[in-house]
Amino acid sequence: MQNQILLYNGPNSPFGRKTKITSLVQEITLEEKIIKVQEADFLDKYNPLRKIPTLLINGLTIIDSDNICFYLDSISKKKTLFPQNKYFEVISMTSIANGIMESVLERRMEKIRPTNEKSENFIKKQEIRIARTIKWLENNWNNYDESYLTMDQIAVACALDYTMFRFNDEWRANHPKLNKWFSVFEKKDFMKSTIPLDK
Repeated sequence: MQNQILLYNGPNSPFGRKTKITSLVQEITLEEKIIKVQEADFLDKYNPLRKIPTLLINGLTIIDSDNICFYLDSISKKKTLFPQNKYFEVISMTSIANGIMESVLERRMEKIRPTNEKSENFIKKQEIRIARTIKWLENNWNNYDESYLTMDQIAVACALDYTMFRFNDEWRANHPKLNKWFSVFEKKDFMKSTIPLDK
């Protein structure tokens, strides 16, 4: 019996986007349901953290975008996104990209809090972390191999695009290597078909 795979995703989550791209690239058929987490009480039954993405496979629940990507990759007949000879490099760079996404998200959540509750110091701290990490990628990440798609490429692209979506695009002018690579990567079908749906 074929597994019934259901992905609970958000309209603009960079973590959810990463898992959706993985399913597209690895040709895994799944049903995707776009939800708003703050209204998704039902999700508590499967994921008490009430976070997206959350993946359901028959009676199994997989949480955390990295775990979901590992699973989708493991059941695919396509080339792995986690090649053995670069495994730890790929997962470490993916974690760096995840950190950018987290900081952009945390900055966004703080920015939309009521004026009397928000912390400008916290917002500035996230902005410094985002800028520092993208600069680090510019100087240290060199996995631009177009002949072999890997998970870190997907994660870095999602992080950079999410930075532009929720913060600004200033990184493009100041990081020529990343910008050159991303200018090509963002035109791929799986990037264009998974752009955030709304603000």
